[in-house]
Amino acid sequence: MKKSEKVLLGIFAFLFFAIVGGGGLTYAFRNYMAIRNENDSLRDRLAEMNLAISQGADWAAKHGWLEEHCPNFTSRQEASSKLLEMIAGEADKIGLSIGGKEFLDEVRVLGPDGLPVEESLGYFDKAAVKITLAGVPEKSFYAWLHALQKPQSFLGITRMQINPSGSNKSINAEVEFTQFYREKSTPKVSKVN
Repeated sequence: MKKSEKVLLGIFAFLFFAIVGGGGLTYAFRNYMAIRNENDSLRDRLAEMNLAISQGADWAAKHGWLEEHCPNFTSRQEASSKLLEMIAGEADKIGLSIGGKEFLDEVRVLGPDGLPVEESLGYFDKAAVKITLAGVPEKSFYAWLHALQKPQSFLGITRMQINPSGSNKSINAEVEFTQFYREKSTPKVSKVN
């Protein structure tokens, strides 16, 4: 072999090892970083799981309270009628006259199969009623709202619009109440032989 061939062979060998070695190092570095990121995510997941396990008794107690206190109705119509009875009863106690009552239908997102999408269902079912009041005393109105809205009853005000009526601190109002509940299934009747 000539000296120039040896030099060219040396340069070729150097370039070959530089390219192959550089590619190998790049591949190894990418794999190392992927494994490192996966270890970090697994470490975070393990910390979340340990936290969830340590809080298990608290969440079990909260679930027990929820099962004990959450209202159960067989249908949205039953829940709506009970909600309206409760609202009207509290209004009668305070002496408010309810002008308009309207049951509101729950808007559910339907999937391509025509069934409600699971994400839109949530944990609770809900019934809503819109109440219209005209010319009611402001103080009585707020006492009525305070008497109705209690976390223990799973009842809340989801929308409210108040306008002054122009005389004696009286107001016109439109209030939407929502009752959250869990729909209990009706027992199936079976034939006994």
